[in-house]
Amino acid sequence: MEIKEIMKKLQEPFEDSEIEFRVGATNSDKTKGMALAYVQARAIQNRLDNLFGVDGWSVSYKEITAGFICSLSIKINDKWVTKEDGAPVTEFESVKGGISNAFKRTASSGFGIGRYLYNAKNMWFPIKQQGKGYVFITEPKLELNFKEERENKKNGIVIDFGKYKGMTLEEIYEKDHNYIKYLKDKAKDTEIIKACTKLIA
Repeated sequence: MEIKEIMKKLQEPFEDSEIEFRVGATNSDKTKGMALAYVQARAIQNRLDNLFGVDGWSVSYKEITAGFICSLSIKINDKWVTKEDGAPVTEFESVKGGISNAFKRTASSGFGIGRYLYNAKNMWFPIKQQGKGYVFITEPKLELNFKEERENKKNGIVIDFGKYKGMTLEEIYEKDHNYIKYLKDKAKDTEIIKACTKLIA
């Protein structure tokens, strides 16, 4: 299978039933919350199983200070491709949550799985308190910023300066994570800052 076809299948949108939401920011009187879309690690694992089989991918973790580094390897056309990313421990189920988030970040940043969810519109829905946190009264629905989605499908933002002139931000990210961090902090173009922030989120 051609690499472009493999990447297309990896990056396909998930079914609505696989998408979940958690409460992000809340308004001042705690009656509405911003819906942050995500998928569980098992949805990503199912996709990898379906595309590569149970013996076509592997994952390992390295504990670091207050977090974990995930190494995700996928066998593509008889060649193992490995990507890494990390995440801190979480407040709830700190170890399990940190490992899960590191896995999801690596799948997204390294292979584009679920990355389109970063294009979700910032939408607010009614919430209620449950325990120490908040939950949605009605289940949110995912809506994407289609302008940003179209731009991504056209290979994203192309840099016209510096040592990576002519490359997209995603291509640069694959080659040099630190340069994306540098652009996030130093770039004057707000679209570049926004795109860099999504890549390293």
